[in-house]
Amino acid sequence: MADLTPKASWTAADASHLARRAGFGVSPDAASALAAQTVDAAVNAWVDGGADRTEMEAVLAASADMVDEPSRSASTAAGAVDVPAVPAPHPFLVQGADAWRNNFPRAQAYLAFRMQYDPYPFAERMALFLHNLFATGWSKVDNASLMLAQYQTFRAHCLDNFDDLLVLVSKDPAMAIWLDLVENNASGTSVPNENYAREVMELYSLGADNGYNQTDITQLARALSGWSFTVSQSGAVADPTSPQNLKASAGTFRVYDGSANPDPYLWYLGAAATLPRMHGSGSVAFLGQTFDIAHPPSGMAPGEDALRSIITSRATQCSQFLAQRLLIHFVTGNYTQQDLTDVAAMIRSAGFNLRSVMKTLLKSNYFFAPENRFALVEGPVSWTVRASRALGYDLTTANGMSPKGFPAWSRIADPYFEQAGMKLLDPIGPNGWKEDTGWLNSNTIRYRTKVAAAVALGAGAPQSSDAGLFPSDASRWFPVDPATAQAVFDRLVALLQPGAIPAAVRDSWLQALWPSGFSWNATDPATQVRARELAYLILCSPAGQVY
Repeated sequence: MADLTPKASWTAADASHLARRAGFGVSPDAASALAAQTVDAAVNAWVDGGADRTEMEAVLAASADMVDEPSRSASTAAGAVDVPAVPAPHPFLVQGADAWRNNFPRAQAYLAFRMQYDPYPFAERMALFLHNLFATGWSKVDNASLMLAQYQTFRAHCLDNFDDLLVLVSKDPAMAIWLDLVENNASGTSVPNENYAREVMELYSLGADNGYNQTDITQLARALSGWSFTVSQSGAVADPTSPQNLKASAGTFRVYDGSANPDPYLWYLGAAATLPRMHGSGSVAFLGQTFDIAHPPSGMAPGEDALRSIITSRATQCSQFLAQRLLIHFVTGNYTQQDLTDVAAMIRSAGFNLRSVMKTLLKSNYFFAPENRFALVEGPVSWTVRASRALGYDLTTANGMSPKGFPAWSRIADPYFEQAGMKLLDPIGPNGWKEDTGWLNSNTIRYRTKVAAAVALGAGAPQSSDAGLFPSDASRWFPVDPATAQAVFDRLVALLQPGAIPAAVRDSWLQALWPSGFSWNATDPATQVRARELAYLILCSPAGQVY
């Protein structure tokens, strides 16, 4: 049984557990400060956020990207111009007027930077969770700006009611391209495209064959026919090197019903004064109810009431589906059927309100149970960000350095995220990535060791004028000089927070690093090398993969 009653009191170790699972870790001092609050107050503040983002937003707008942007040469097209190089540091040139660049690694880097430095880490953790739940891929969407816009939807609405979130995702431009909503035509004798209707139930709300049938898929496809988007004049961004090539920086949801187009462009950036007629007419019979898809309730798009009915008419199945996804990301993969039933009942009791659900889950004795500590394998993006947070510079310090002390996330995202098992923003299919032990195999663990070398050892030579991949100062890891090799180990464990490392393994490491007895000189390069090598061993160990 999942004990979802709130934990009465807690320790710094409990607070660290919360920060690892519901964020990207905190320092030992920050964990102690959290533990000084009540569980209720600390978790409420963690979930609700409200921290000042001014400094982070200013850095993002000016100097967060530590990788040079190369020049681009003009084509032979009329009006084409050369685009000069942009030396680092500079903003991540992906969105708005830079949408034409369609720079996928920089979009990934932008997200990693926010995960590392956002003072509201819970929203970033929830967005990462929802990105896997509503998996959408850049390879097909072919638009980094639209992918980041979808991710912003996850970030901004991660605590909404689940049906509201499901509707927002269904109206999202990147999703419309990814699962072919833009091709869903049910007007006249046209046969609707069922791809999204199938996946929204199978992968996003109910689970495979769980309370619906093929007729329901067909009927929902008719209800959602014509769901697409248009692009404004300012949202169609021309490539200066080939001005005839446009990229949408954003899109506005529309139902293609034959009415006038409020914008100059359709979803594919073809000019049109009138929207195509793609939405079906009449009514649909879906999940045992009838919906008039031509005359929706006030405030809803045509067909939206049918979509929302998934949660209300199949509340048990939907709550079980959502419980399963929440458990394997935030709590444990070793849940029992009773645990699943209990969490699903809590979700229904909360009216599928994600803010309430997450507060209840993260305050619960079940979440903090000893058997659920270090019970999940951490995904490679989260694992990399957490290691960088632990060993790198904080935002203020990094921003005040010359060169700035931010990681070169664009160089890290490509190729290491994919090699380590999670090509952020580009899953291979709409079912996303398998979590927990699904993150590990002989190949992905090999590339984790390369990332660990970059984080802990400073490996990875700078390119051009880039800073190092993960700038750090090992002497800063130790506010007090350690008196023993054991003290070095204890401090690094406090920073990196691995699972339990066997004493025999620890002792063999320390003996190998200090074979002739322990000595410490914080300014001695040899001392820093040993500390870095120990951090590397911790990150590469089996205990270093769990959280």
